[in-house]
Amino acid sequence: MSNIDMSLDDIINKDPKPAGRGPGGRRPATGVVRGGRPAPGGGAARTARPAGGAARARAAPYARAPGGRSRRGTADEEHMANASVGDVANSSNPMLKVKGESKPNTVAGAICNVVREARGNNPPSVLATGPAAINQAMKAVAIARKYLLEEDKPIDLLCTPVFEQDVRSGSNVCFELSKSKPINREPLEDDLTAKDKTDVFKLAGAIAGRIRENEEVAVTTKGPVPVLVVVKAIATAQEYLAEESISLKFSVALVDLENPEIRDATSTYLHFAIVPFNA
Repeated sequence: MSNIDMSLDDIINKDPKPAGRGPGGRRPATGVVRGGRPAPGGGAARTARPAGGAARARAAPYARAPGGRSRRGTADEEHMANASVGDVANSSNPMLKVKGESKPNTVAGAICNVVREARGNNPPSVLATGPAAINQAMKAVAIARKYLLEEDKPIDLLCTPVFEQDVRSGSNVCFELSKSKPINREPLEDDLTAKDKTDVFKLAGAIAGRIRENEEVAVTTKGPVPVLVVVKAIATAQEYLAEESISLKFSVALVDLENPEIRDATSTYLHFAIVPFNA
C-alpha cells in the first residue's frame, strides 16, 4: 500500500490510546434539540515518508505549494503515513487523512490528541475525498468539538473547506481547522437545509444573502451527498463574498431532531453554523 493511500486508521493503530482526557467513557456526542426541524423538501429552503531521511520527514514532513496554497496532489503528499499521532502533532503542518470507512469516534480521538500534543494546541487539517469520507470527517470534527469543549480549558474548532479542484466537479477537500472560543449555535426553525439534489449555487446564494443581511445562518442536513452539497455551498459562498472582504468558517455539530419523513421519530443530523469574519 502506498503512503498516499493510507487512512487515518493506519496512523492511529500505532497509538490507539488517547492521551489525557480521551473520548472513552464520555456522554454520547448528540443530544435532542427541541425546535429545529429540517424541511421535507429539497433545496435551500427555510426550515427548522518512512525510508531514508525519516528524521527530516518527521521534522518538517509537509511542503506547501508556492504562495501557501495546496495544489491537487500536494495534500496527499503532505499526509504523514506510518507515523504516530505524536509525530503528526509535532510536525509543521499536521494533517490527518479520513476515508469513507474511517470510524468517526476514532478520528475524533486522533484530532483531540493532536490538539493536546501540538505546539500551541493547534488542530490538524483533515483531508477527505468523496462524499462518504467527507461525511465521516464532518462527524469526527463534530465529536472532537464536543470532547474539546469538555476540557478544563475549553477549545472549540472552526473549519475552512479548501477544495483542491474546481468546486463544481471536485470532491477533494482539505478542512483547515482552527481554534476558537466556544460557539453556541443551536438549530432554529428557519435554518437552511440541503438534500441530494439541492443546487449548490442556490444554497450558496442563500448563505451569502443572509451574511450580507447580518443574519445568523446555519444549514442542517444528513447523508454523504447532502453533506458534500453543504460543504461545496459554503466554499462557493466564500467566493461570492470575497470582494466584500468577508471570509467564512463553520462549526459543525451532531444534533438529534425530529425527522419529518418518519412519524414521531428523531434522526441525527449535522448542523453547520456559519461564522463570518471581516478579512
